[in-house]
Amino acid sequence: MGQEKILKFNLENVEKSLIGVEKNWKKIDDELDREKLGRRDRFDSVVRGRMMDAYRHLDDLLRKGVEPFSIYGISEQLELNNLVHYGVDMELRLQFNNAIMANSQKFYTFIDPIENWYRKHMKDESHPLKVAAEVYVAILGFPQLFYEGNHRTGNLIASWINMYYGKPPYVLNSKNALAYFKPSAAIKRFADKSTWRGRSRLPKYRKCFKAFWEENTDIKYVEQSK
Repeated sequence: MGQEKILKFNLENVEKSLIGVEKNWKKIDDELDREKLGRRDRFDSVVRGRMMDAYRHLDDLLRKGVEPFSIYGISEQLELNNLVHYGVDMELRLQFNNAIMANSQKFYTFIDPIENWYRKHMKDESHPLKVAAEVYVAILGFPQLFYEGNHRTGNLIASWINMYYGKPPYVLNSKNALAYFKPSAAIKRFADKSTWRGRSRLPKYRKCFKAFWEENTDIKYVEQSK
């Protein structure tokens, strides 16, 4: 579906933006604290390196034409979460094998309603930016899809949807970081904790993130045809 429109990453520009986040992280984190959004784990060279491992893997999936919620694509969503935590270090993964297995069980417990929502709305509406933003909200809201790394992995999966359907991705940078974390924090904090469908009761935060997502995708992160 729409494979002729699939975009690929300009990984050099992605890494430049993540380096900017790393260099400016103290300032970003201080601002998050002033805005009462809570401090986040440090964004350092290790985190950046693992994010680039995940971006390279996602770029490879796009080049292969893998659809985000195909059978193969769903298993690769879990792999993206592993990459943002452990990178390609197999020894580290062995050390955390129990955590990886528990995370896998959680993922497969909660992925079905998100997949079903995605399929219904891509079929009926075909607005990939809206669907990508809603999938991000679903991943981040209660019950979160992963034990950890929902922001990072949700961003990757939402950008995967964008690019599979010919739209540029969102990539965190030092200028848009605060605007990204504000609606994300609200979604995480105020999501209805009864069911996944309960998040439909949060139109303010869903609308806020959808607007952010549509305004902050950027063609500079897309590989240009030669």
